[in-house]
Amino acid sequence: MRDLPAWLDYISRQHTQTIDLGLERFQAMLTQLDLNHPAPKIITVAGTNGKGTTTLALEHLLQASGLSVGATLSPHISRFNERIRLFGREADDQTICGAFQAIEDQRQLPLTYFEFAALAALWCMREAKVDVALLEIGLGGRLDAFNAVDAHVAVITSIGLDHQAFLGETREAIGAEKAGILRRQQDVVLGADMPASVLDRAQALGLSPRRYGRQFRALTDESGSWRLMDEAGEGEPTSLGSIPPHNLALAVQAALFLTPQAREHVASAAGVRVPGRLQEIEYRDRRIILDVAHNPDSVAFLFEQLTLRGLRPDVLICSMLAEKDHAGVYRAVRLASGAPLLLVDSQGPRACTGQQQLALISEQGLPIPEPSLFVQMPEAVAAAVGRTDPGSTILIFGSFSAVEQSAWLAS
Repeated sequence: MRDLPAWLDYISRQHTQTIDLGLERFQAMLTQLDLNHPAPKIITVAGTNGKGTTTLALEHLLQASGLSVGATLSPHISRFNERIRLFGREADDQTICGAFQAIEDQRQLPLTYFEFAALAALWCMREAKVDVALLEIGLGGRLDAFNAVDAHVAVITSIGLDHQAFLGETREAIGAEKAGILRRQQDVVLGADMPASVLDRAQALGLSPRRYGRQFRALTDESGSWRLMDEAGEGEPTSLGSIPPHNLALAVQAALFLTPQAREHVASAAGVRVPGRLQEIEYRDRRIILDVAHNPDSVAFLFEQLTLRGLRPDVLICSMLAEKDHAGVYRAVRLASGAPLLLVDSQGPRACTGQQQLALISEQGLPIPEPSLFVQMPEAVAAAVGRTDPGSTILIFGSFSAVEQSAWLAS
């Protein structure tokens, strides 16, 4: 008998590679465990940025419309339970351990940590008999484990440069990988500014995707509110919340394939709080914003959202992982803000020190004047508080590690 920490240690040691793209092992386990159809309706959510936010907005819209929902998120920030959601809540340890045991009892081949986690999520959803399974695609699309499950609706939120070592060096190449989740006779929702590779794939499959800016678009105004406009130009004013209008528009379009009642719950969905995405915390009379933005596109999008909300950070705290586009992120930051930048060591197997982050930026001809480097996040936060006055805004971003290191702020 293992508790959840013991199981997580165990599943992390059952494959020689952290990432081993391919569907053969996962498909074999799906068949063996009878998990090919974990729910009557299945929605997959892929994209470079905005997947988790869109997934949680979808969860709210569907549940508010009377449907029971299971959802996956990846990666987690503070604890593994965040990855498996049932009926709007994180699955408990006992449920997850039961799923791991069921998988282990029938496993005859090596599985990666993510494959174990994905199978456990599907097992939990089937056992809970949810109406809808929301599956957030992890790294890519075509070779992601969840792509072995045929979905009724597919959502692609955005295409940007990230994980190039696995997905390709251009938006077209990455788009082709993400578009691997599409199926014939499937309902499809596409975010703004899709590359030709995604649109061509949809056309080749005979699909007519709903595209952001056509069926629905978000219009903002100076008052801090926005309207989700449909093809007829109709839409009710909605206050800006934690869910960016673009992602909520995609979630509404996807939810409408399953229930017409989704339009009635836009206002409440806008207020759904997503950990690590435009997450606000009050700390020592300052507003601290946590966001996992970690590539140039997501950072540019983050600052657009902050501007819409009338927020201008006074200090920036960044902690990035080793293989990311440090110089590209720095360019995006400097186009949006001249606030002081503090660099903090990230943590985990892909960790990168503040000194290494500085070097990766500087070697691209982008020296940071008077750099401030910190080993621990509390030290950086203390420095940021010391540099600001009450009422100031401090932004912490750059990775899931940055947000995880900041979890103590909310306690």
